[in-house]
This record gives sequence, C-alpha cells and structure tokens, in this order.
Amino acid sequence: MTVKNFRGIMGNFIAGVTVVTLPGDPPHGITVNSFTSVSLEPTLVSICLDHGSEAHRRLNEGMNDSYCINILAEDQRWVGEYFANMGEMEQDPFESKNIETLSTGSLHFSSSIAYLDCSLYDVVKEGDHTIYIGEVNGGEVLRPEAEVLTYFRGKWGKA
Repeated sequence: MTVKNFRGIMGNFIAGVTVVTLPGDPPHGITVNSFTSVSLEPTLVSICLDHGSEAHRRLNEGMNDSYCINILAEDQRWVGEYFANMGEMEQDPFESKNIETLSTGSLHFSSSIAYLDCSLYDVVKEGDHTIYIGEVNGGEVLRPEAEVLTYFRGKWGKA
C-alpha cells in the first residue's frame, strides 16, 4: 500500500472537522479530523496527531496536559483552513471576540457547534502519529442548529 493509495482510499470517508486548541503563550491550534469517542465510562475521546506537528510536540514534551476539541460549523471553514495552514489568513482566530478560556486553561470558540474540554489520559504511539486519549472534563453544544463542517475527497462541505 502506498501513501498515495492509502490517502485516496481514506479520502472516501467523510470526516467532521475539529480544531484542537492548546493553552499557552502563545496558544496553539491544529485542524484535526481524526477524532472519535472511545469510552462512556470514563468519558474518553481520541485525536491523532502527526509527529511533525507543534501540537504533538507540546503534548509529547509535557508542555500541555489539557486541550479543547472544537467541533466546527460549516461557517467556520476559515478557522479550519487557518489551523491547517492552508494559505495566508488575515485574522488569527485566537484574536477574535468569540474565544473563551475554560477551567483547564484550554480555549474554545463560542461560534463552534460544540466543544469538549479534555485532560490528557493516555498516549499511544503508532507509526508516524500518536493517539492522544483525553478524559472529558466538560463540554457543551453551543449551536445545535448549525451545519457541521465536513471534509470529503479533499473538499470542504457540510452535512
């Protein structure tokens, strides 16, 4: 299996888009579509981060032990593009008026569909990615009527 073939096959699976934010000075964000629930008791979710990413470095080196998963709405495509480094954007989402700090220090976008505030629970290193399992400390559905931002076959969309 080549990387190109694998990506082509996986691109046929529609994925929701999240931005994972990490506290700090400066704060950091990364667009992630490899996100899933893991367990109800305890309440656990997972994200997968490339070993070359700043988010992985921060979590791997112990700079952060908490993060927030923001489930993006269709009208937040620019936020997803910004944190995926898909071109130059004029506005840094962290400088917008719709950012709030949670009790763990993580940041969430109040215009997101929903968010989960997580503390690092476990780490599984596999291949060129690490699976970070987070225990959910809190969260909220903020915009239940909004369309979810999706990524399918290399294109942004909505569900």
